[in-house]
This record gives sequence, structure tokens and C-alpha cells, in this order.
Amino acid sequence: MRSKVKCVALLCLALTLWSSLAFAAHHHANGVESAKCAVCVAAHSAAPRTEVAPLKVTFVPVLTFLPEPISAAQRVVAFALSVRPPPAL
Repeated sequence: MRSKVKCVALLCLALTLWSSLAFAAHHHANGVESAKCAVCVAAHSAAPRTEVAPLKVTFVPVLTFLPEPISAAQRVVAFALSVRPPPAL
């Protein structure tokens, strides 16, 4: 299994290197061919910029829930349930 993963990884690496070399060595004899070539058009075109207008923000107050305080007796019960007693010998 490990050898198959290594083979696939090496194949991916080789294809990546080959495509980068092919892209770097890509050229045309005249400008007409380069104007029609998809690789050249993709390489030399600028990404379109989208203009984003800031949104109008409206702040709305949110009420928070304040629970009633827990009594001391309830705290003791919760503490007793979560604390492990000392080991018995």
C-alpha cells in the first residue's frame, strides 16, 4: 500500500514539474497565434475586480439572559457529585 502511495505522489510531482516547465517554455512565432492561445490569454489577463459598496449597518440592542443566582445548597450538591472520594485501602 505504501509503495502505491509513493508512486502516485511521484507521478503528481512529475506532472506538476512537467506542466510548469511546459508553461515557462511556451512561445509563439507571431502575435496572432498568441492572441488565440488559451494558455497565453489566461497568463496575461488580469483578474476582474469587483467593486463592493459598504453595507449600511443597523445596530440592534440584544437583551441578555441573566439567570437567578444558585443557592449554596445547590452548589454543595453539584460539587459533591463531581468530586471523587479518596481511595479506600
